[in-house]
Parts: sequence; structure tokens; C-alpha cells
Amino acid sequence: MNNSFRRILAAIAGCVCLSPFASGPLAPDTPLVTDGPIVVDVADFNGAMLRIPDQYRGEVLMSRDHIATLVDQVFVARSLAARARKEGLDKDPAVQARLVQVQDDFLADLYLKKFQKDAMSGNLDQRARELYDADPAKYTTPAQVDVQQVLIDLKGRTREMAKQRAEDVYEQATSGKEEFLALALKYSDEPTRTGMRGDLGWNAASSFVAPVRDALAKMKKGEISKPVESEYGFHILKLVDRKPAELLKFEAVKDRIIADEKARVVKDRVDALMRQIRSSPTAKVDTAKVDQLVVPIDPKAVERALEGKAAAGKAAK
Repeated sequence: MNNSFRRILAAIAGCVCLSPFASGPLAPDTPLVTDGPIVVDVADFNGAMLRIPDQYRGEVLMSRDHIATLVDQVFVARSLAARARKEGLDKDPAVQARLVQVQDDFLADLYLKKFQKDAMSGNLDQRARELYDADPAKYTTPAQVDVQQVLIDLKGRTREMAKQRAEDVYEQATSGKEEFLALALKYSDEPTRTGMRGDLGWNAASSFVAPVRDALAKMKKGEISKPVESEYGFHILKLVDRKPAELLKFEAVKDRIIADEKARVVKDRVDALMRQIRSSPTAKVDTAKVDQLVVPIDPKAVERALEGKAAAGKAAK
């Protein structure tokens, strides 16, 4: 679109505000662009706006450039379609069927959106409370532990060497002569994850490998464990603190429960609608005719194609 035409459209777009997207003085049949028999009016613009997701329509309506671009797209498409009709491209039965399918697809999508919106319209506050009370474990945060560790792995060491090194670190850690994290910085083979080597911070107690998890379960706050062997090597653990599992308050999870329940209701109702349509007692499928649409495979043609592909591959080398 040339700049002068864009400026004209932008000027027009400044006053294009019509239901269902905004209120304004222009009637649906008000022309925006005219080129002989080709006309793009306000109704066409509103139709094009249906392609824009709801959350972006306000942004489009506040931008003359966006509006001008949308009007231009409708104008160009309508002009090209007119040329296609002039050349008889719309007379092909397959093309005519596809045009109907495009309209069907759009209307089907429109209906499904309305169907889903209607399905979500009910008040689910009471249902959310029932779901919360029925399955409190689902809304309970797991037990948490704040852990520090020194990890001695087996890279470049035998198991016995790693175990001896871990026991030496344990002796130093329990002597109280040096801070635990200072020992981790000096000895731990674990890469830095939280800015300080050995400081794992808060994690779900269940997230650790089994030997570490079992050891932590028996430890008291501030306690340092003897070396614990796992698939990663030997761990010397310090339990900094512990938080028990906690049931979240209903108010904290209410919106999430309602959103999940709405999604479930919509899915169930859409699935039921699809089953109803597909199981219609008046619907008949002529499977024999459908089978006739299948193009039979010629084994010799497939063989020739494979040979040609192999020859082309050899030539490329």
C-alpha cells in the first residue's frame, strides 16, 4: 500500500468506531474504500475485526495504522477475488465446496466459542469449596527442608577414596572449627546453584534421592549427618530448618480450583456435543464410496521412485 493511500485510509480509520467493537456515527454500509464495483464498508471492517483475538481488539481500534492495514487487507483480498471470479476460478466444484467449508469452519468456531462461554457462565463457588474439602491433599504444600551439603563424587576417585574424603570432611564439620559452607566451598564437588556452593536452600523433602531423603527424615534442625551414599557419591548433610506440610487456605486456591473446574466442564460438554453429532441416528456414512476415494498404490511406481531417489543420492555424493 503506497503512503498516500495509507494516509487516506488512516484518516478514514480515525472515525471508524462501530458496534460490536465500539460506538460511533458510521452505519454498517458506510463505504471506506471504493474502486468501481469493489466496495469495502464498515461492516467489512467489523467482519475483519472478528479475526483479531478479543484481547487485542482494543489495541487495534486505538491505532489508525492498524485500522488502515486491516481495511487495506480486505480491499486487496476483495479485488483479487473479483479477478478470480472474472477468470472463472470460482466455477470449479472443488473450489465452490471449499468456499462453503471456509464459511462452515468460521461458523463452527463461532458456535463453539459461544457454547464454551455458556458452559462457563455458572457460579462455581460452592463447587470449588466441595472440591477443596473432598481432596485436601491436593491443596497441601509438601514438607520442605532447608539443606546444605558437601558432595564428594567418584570422578577420578575409587569408592574407598571418596568415602574416606567424605569421612574427613564430616570430622571437620562436626568439630566446629570451620563453618559448614566454608567446607562446602573447599571440598564439595557439587556445582554452584544458588550463588554459594553447598547451599541447596528450600526444597520439597520428597525431591531428594532416596538415601538423602531417608537421612533427612531422621535429622534434627542444625544436625550434620555422617556420609550418606547415593548414586551421586557421598553426601555430608546439614539440616538448616524444616517446614511441615501445610494445607493452603481455601481463599488462596479458590480461583485456581474454579478455573480448573470450568476447563473440565467445558471439555466434558464439548466432548458430549461431539459424540452427539457423530452418533446422530440420521447420519449415514457410505463407507463403500469413501473407500473409492483411496488411490491404489502401484508397487512398480513406488519401486521406480525409490530407485530414482537412490540414484539422485549417489549423484549428489
